[in-house]
Amino acid sequence: MTPRCPVERDRPTYVKRYMVALGTPAITRWQNDQAHRELAKKRSMQVIQAPWDTELSPVGVSREFGFLRDFWNLFHECIQSCQALDLVRDLASKSMDSIEPERHTATVTFWVESYLNEVYIFQSRLLDLIKFIQRRYKKDDDFTEFVTEVGDSLAEFVKEQLAPLIKDRGAHVHERRHRQADPELAKLTLLDTMIDVLGHAELNAMREQARKDAADWLATQVLHYSDLAWHLFDEVCRGFSDGILLDIDRIIVPLHLKDNPHALLEMQRPDT
Repeated sequence: MTPRCPVERDRPTYVKRYMVALGTPAITRWQNDQAHRELAKKRSMQVIQAPWDTELSPVGVSREFGFLRDFWNLFHECIQSCQALDLVRDLASKSMDSIEPERHTATVTFWVESYLNEVYIFQSRLLDLIKFIQRRYKKDDDFTEFVTEVGDSLAEFVKEQLAPLIKDRGAHVHERRHRQADPELAKLTLLDTMIDVLGHAELNAMREQARKDAADWLATQVLHYSDLAWHLFDEVCRGFSDGILLDIDRIIVPLHLKDNPHALLEMQRPDT
């Protein structure tokens, strides 16, 4: 039996640091601004009480807070994708232990396509995060070269690591549901045809083993790629950290997005 892993895992080092750095401004505002708390409660209750009829208008925020909010939203979407892959890992393992034999192949196929789709979504979100950082920081001359070079390198690294799965996912969606990209599933599918359609009952014992092999291979794959997703996410955070993350776990806001850039310029101006 494949060992179970918990759905919730400890976050990698740099992901945790960015969670603190991006979350602290919002927490500080929440703690210090009663009007903000009351507005958030009012808007939340509107959705809770009438989710289908409520359309919330945008709330005005400063450019600095808006930048940090948008940064957090993209960052959190990457966390959600990693968590989704962890969930596929656990649910796939549990379902294979209890599914009826006649639904075994369909279930393996479903989970294969599920994790391929989640990997595709994860890559899209992680690349969006990289682009966001590049676009927001490159307008500040102090960051332009750093975010361009580091961001391009990280994007290529992510695409290189996930390329085999992205290609397989395209084959699943656009060409065929069963493909040679998953040898164990291809073998099981052919055995189903040989036994259920062509009547070769002598292959039943082989199919029983093929079902076990397909389930084991699925468990190995989803575990590997859920781990890889968290690793790539952490590497992107680490890669940018030298330029945009302070040692005290605070995000450096580009000068043009600061609420009061003139104060910083005054502090940096040499004495005359």
